[in-house]
Amino acid sequence: MMMGILLIVGIYGLCAAIIHTVHYIRHKAGRPRAIHLVLIAKNNASHMEWYLYSFLFFSWLRGRLADVTVFDNGSTDDTCAIVRKVARGRPYIRLYESTRELDRFLEEHDQQPMLLLHLDQVNLNPEQALHLW
Repeated sequence: MMMGILLIVGIYGLCAAIIHTVHYIRHKAGRPRAIHLVLIAKNNASHMEWYLYSFLFFSWLRGRLADVTVFDNGSTDDTCAIVRKVARGRPYIRLYESTRELDRFLEEHDQQPMLLLHLDQVNLNPEQALHLW
């Protein structure tokens, strides 16, 4: 019985040492590159808060740094207000209230991994099959 307990404690210690070693190696290389989500939105108030919190949560869950930039394309609803509310106290969420700066922004960040979503061209109908999204 004592041998079994020692074996379990030894395996646990080995796993902890491996995790600490991997963590040290990853952070020794410097700040991991952040993934950048760029959203182009127009009248997406009903989903915007969910988009932002979901992306930030899953980035945190995966241990990735995340930057979010939202370009508003002339919304007449509360899209900008919602983004401002979520961005309060989060300097990594930025809002541009027009798409005039979009080309310059994309040129400045062309070396960064980026996910660009044009939300007013995406049909998020729950009746539609997921593979068609």
